[in-house]
This record gives sequence, C-alpha cells and structure tokens, in this order.
Amino acid sequence: MPLLFAPHTLSRWLVFMATALLLAACQREPQHPAYRYDDRDLWKALPTLQVNAGNEVLNVRTTTQAPAQGKHAFVFLGEPSAPNNGDALVMQHLATAHPDSAVWYIDTPDDLFLERDRIAMRNHHGSFVPPLLRELDQRFASYTLLTLDVTAVPLLRGLRQWQTQASDAERARLAHVVLLYPSLYINTPVAGQPRELFPIARHTALPITVMQPELGAQAATIDDTLTALREGGSLVRLERVAATTDGLYKYQNIGAMAAQTAQLLADADKKMREARQTSGFRLAALPPYDTSTEPASTLTSGLVPVSGVSLQDIRLTDIGGQAVDLKRDYAGKALLVTFWATWCPHCVEEIPSMNRALAQLDKDRFAMVSVSYKDTDAIMNAFRKKVPMDFPVLMDRDGQVSKAWKVYAFPSSFLIDRTGRVRYSINTGAVWDAPDVMEKLREISQ
Repeated sequence: MPLLFAPHTLSRWLVFMATALLLAACQREPQHPAYRYDDRDLWKALPTLQVNAGNEVLNVRTTTQAPAQGKHAFVFLGEPSAPNNGDALVMQHLATAHPDSAVWYIDTPDDLFLERDRIAMRNHHGSFVPPLLRELDQRFASYTLLTLDVTAVPLLRGLRQWQTQASDAERARLAHVVLLYPSLYINTPVAGQPRELFPIARHTALPITVMQPELGAQAATIDDTLTALREGGSLVRLERVAATTDGLYKYQNIGAMAAQTAQLLADADKKMREARQTSGFRLAALPPYDTSTEPASTLTSGLVPVSGVSLQDIRLTDIGGQAVDLKRDYAGKALLVTFWATWCPHCVEEIPSMNRALAQLDKDRFAMVSVSYKDTDAIMNAFRKKVPMDFPVLMDRDGQVSKAWKVYAFPSSFLIDRTGRVRYSINTGAVWDAPDVMEKLREISQ
C-alpha cells in the first residue's frame, strides 16, 4: 500500500476528501480505525515526561512500550501544526518494532511558546537543541532525530551550535537526522519568482536522510536542497516516496498510513547506519557559525504586483481529454490561472469563492483556468463529484508546467490582463469574490 502524505501548514492539515488512491489501497489492506485528522484522543493518552533543555522545560510525549532510558531513541520534533492520533500511532508502531528503544515526540511550537506559524518556526534560532541533546546523551547510547517541513531550519541551526561544542563521544551518539519534505527556504517563494535557501543548509555536516514525496511541491527541485546540504559536508541520502504528497499520515484512514510511515522511518534508519559504515562517515568538530546573522523569514501576503512578465505557453489536456492551448484559446481575455492540487485544503477552500467571482464578471473579457498538479484522472473525477467547479481543469500530470511557472506552493495564482501581461501573483489561498480582490479582477479585464 502506498503511503499517502497530505499538505503542510496548520489549516492545510484539514481533510476534505479521501482520494481514490487511498480508497483503493484500503481495499487491499486490513482495515484500521478511520481516525480523522483532528482526532487527538490517542495523542492525549500518551504518557508525558519533562526534560530540561537549557532555559526550556520540554513536555515530551512518549509511549507505553518505550522505556525512559535504553539503547536508542527516536525523537520527533513537531512542526507548526498540532500533533494528533497519527503521530501517536507512528510512535506506537516504532516502539513495537523497537522494544529496546524510546520514542519521543516534542510539540516544538507549544513547548517553545511559539505561534503555530511557519514564519515563527523558520526564524527560531534552535538554541533548545544543544541542551536537549545533552539530555539525550545522559539517557541513550544513540539517537535519531526526526522532523519535517520548516522545523528542519531551527533543528539544523541548533545542531550546528551543538556540533561546535560537543565532544567526540557526544557526536558519536547522533546516529541519524531524518528530514521529511524539508522546507529550508527563507520564505515561501512568491509565485513566479526565484527562491533562496537559508545559509544553514550549506553549513551543515550531518548524516541526513531527506524523504521527498513524489507528488510533493518540491519533487522537481529537491536536488537544490540536497546539493546545499552536501556542500556543507553532510552525508545525504534521498528517499523518494511514491504516490505521496506533502504531509504525514494526515488523511482519513491514518491508522494504516501510520504503520507505513513507521516502517519507512525504520528502514531509513537502517540504511543510514549501513551508509555510514560503508563510507566511514563520522561527525567532525566544526568551527563556530553565527546563526544569528541568517536572514529573517517574512510573510508575503495578498496579491503581489508583477512587472515585465508575459503569459507563458500552457499546452495541456483538460479532464475531458481535450487539448487546450492557453494563448490561442483564450486570446484577448484576462485570466486567473490557478495552480492547485486536490490534496491541498487551501486550494479546495477557495474554489467556491472562485465560482462566485466568475459569475460576476464578463465572460467575454475574463476567464478562469485551473492547472491541477499531478492529480490523476480518477482522483480528479472523484473530487469534482464532491466539489462543483465552474471553470476548466487542465491536467499537469508530470508537474512540468508548474515547474516552468516557478510554482513552489499550492495554491499559487496569476492574474493576466487581456494583452497577456502577468499583473499579479499570489501563493496562498484567497477569497476571490472579496471586494478588494474583485477590484483587481475587474482591473485586468479592462
């Protein structure tokens, strides 16, 4: 059964539908409780222990099977979205498969008194990491650190601080760092614009496995991150996970997915140990690196003006199989072109407002076109039965059109005037029939 990943960020964890792929997979596998994303009863029932990390006291969730001390520990550092039953199930599966290991989960934003916000997490200095690792040194012979999305940024910063001061024996205890679909970019890139990695990506020398979902937003560009990590001296393995999207066990039946995720993580840990043995990789002492000099992440919101960019070719087939040439077929019309995916709740949230906005505009002068990122026909047909869409859906089955348009987050949209000039872009969801947005839609339609 393929492991399914869902979107990253708090509101994008909301699940609007089970995909056809998931339904087919569940028919082949033993049934598990169909926990919803916001179910947290298993999570709340996990035992809690307190761990000192410098000035912070971390409330660590652990498992009933896992000892407080042992040979090895798997330590999850949570992302901005709140943990749920899926996290608890992954922990329990890992603990069952490794009864002599501890499995910990730290709800990072909660324990650090951060907003559950991607910007706040990107800008954290990671100072809690060195004292946490010293605590792990006292309890375990070795440990694996696991995190995902933007929490990779403070983790790598903290590990660099630790690596400059740790002894040889302490460095030897860090077995592995797992980064699930890491986002090491300074900002969520504005649609159509270049993006830039945090410098810490190139100042890291660690044993790292990057797990990249095959259908995730960075699937076509993850090599940029791998190259940067290797430039710093890291031993980097890439695991491309088939038939998956960004996120972790967040769809309807998270029971089955949690088991698959735990197995994936356990296999990656084994492969890294083998890679380290084969290559002779050892963590080295590193000179100091001032992470406080790194640029700050900022929030870019709303429609961003764009100048000097013209409509690129988009030649795709729609969901009905008809070939569409955007420049030819929509010549003389203003356009809202939206790049999206069915697994992206922000994308789904904005569809009703798109329908309402379209109904208010002159269809001889304005049109909406959506470009579906790597969705299959089966998934799209099932989706459209549940969510009405009053505009065409073009199928970007291999993601190459999205890549050419420099789309790195979903939804991303472009407003194009009747002469073919790109006037605005936005890389978040929008309420398209809000008065200020309608003003922009009418502006480009003149």
